[in-house]
Formats: sequence, C-alpha cells, structure tokens
Amino acid sequence: MVPDLASKQRRLSFDNAKFNNRLAYLINFLSVAILIFCGIVYTVRYWFVVHKITIEGQINHVTPVQLSYVAHNRLHGTMFTLDIAELKSEFEQLPWVKQVSVKRKFPSTIIVSLVEYKAIARINDDYLLAEDGEVFSGADANIELPVLYVDNSHADMAYAKYLEIEKILSAHGEHIDRLWFNNLPLVKFTTKNNLNITMCDSAATDKLQILNSQWDALHKLNPNLTSLNFCYKNAVAINSPNSAINTSKIIK
Repeated sequence: MVPDLASKQRRLSFDNAKFNNRLAYLINFLSVAILIFCGIVYTVRYWFVVHKITIEGQINHVTPVQLSYVAHNRLHGTMFTLDIAELKSEFEQLPWVKQVSVKRKFPSTIIVSLVEYKAIARINDDYLLAEDGEVFSGADANIELPVLYVDNSHADMAYAKYLEIEKILSAHGEHIDRLWFNNLPLVKFTTKNNLNITMCDSAATDKLQILNSQWDALHKLNPNLTSLNFCYKNAVAINSPNSAINTSKIIK
C-alpha cells in the first residue's frame, strides 16, 4: 500500500511540474506576442509618419491654397493607417480636378497625381464644358472662352454647333463670343465684333452656307452690320426686321 501511495505522489508531482512548465511556456509565448504586437502598434502609430506630400501633374487652375488645405486638413494617419480612398475623394472635390491617384512612397511620402479638365467653353456663366463633353464647376477669369447658353444636358450638342459656326466665321476673321442653343429650331449667336445672328432652321446648316457665301455681299449692303436674321423665307433681315431684303437680290 505504501509503495503505491508513494508512486502516485511521484507521478502527481511529475504531472504538476509538466503542467507548470507548459503554463510557463504559454505565459512566455504570450508575453513575447504582446511585446511584438505593442512594438508593431508603436511603429505603425509613431514611426512612418507622413512628412511630405508631393503633387504631380500639369496644374494650371487648382490653386496652391486649395492643395495645401486638403493636404493639411484632410490627411489623417500614418503611412499604414492613412485612408487612401478618402484622401483621393477629398482631392476630387476640388474644382478643375478631373482625375486623382494617390500612392504611398515609403518611408514618409504621399504622392498625389492630378489631371485637370481642359475647358473649351463656358456654360451659362456658371459652369465649364470640358473637351470630353463633361460639364464641371470651375472658375478662372483669366481664360477667354465662348459662352454657351444651353441646358447642361445638351452642352455637347451646343458645342458641336459652335464648332460648325466658328469654322465659317473664322474664315472671315470673326469668332463667336456667345451662343444660345435650346435644342429647338432656333440658334442665336453674337460675334466678337458684336454682330448678332439668328437662324430659325433646326439644322441651320443651309443658313450657315448662305452666310458664308454672301458674307462680303451682306457687308457691302450695310457696312455697319449689327444684326442678321435668317428666320425669313428667302430673305434676311439686316439690323432690324423692318430692313428685310430678298436674298435673291444678293445670292448669285
């Protein structure tokens, strides 16, 4: 009986020692894991801080003040915790910005690449039309652009008509300053020299050809032209509706 009891005590003591060793190993492992985790957290939070933001691209309209505001007030976190999508969205809110890409350059630099819209016309004095047909919000008093008075949804159609008219006017040393286009059978435009022209043909192409071929003849009839109205059948009104003349007299 005594030897069996002693044997059980030795076995129990051995099992306790084995358990204690395993527990010690586990505690040591967890301690090391916690230290590593804390080290990673400390490194992520206090190392790799963003020290520099580089702006790339041909920037002509976005101002340094706008870029600085986003860089200093909308950049939160370190190189690891920075929300790239959020920062990209903030830069996209700036007027004139068409495309944005944001990337990290370790250890401490954020590179922001911007692409601006290329404006080709003003829309209703409030918006701008980009060369890809997109209407965007932007302002720059230093650029000279034609003004198109048109619904934003028809801006691309108005610009196509502008190009058609501008091609003819430029051949005579004139250029469009403002154009009214309502997607109706009415096109009105004013030239740089304050000549007001109205066409009621929905296509207006035939009327434009008359304007092109009879430009010199019209100016000989009235050297001080201020208004041409092509809304009359076989006639064009010069300066006022009361001065309508039969186009057959000037069209060869």
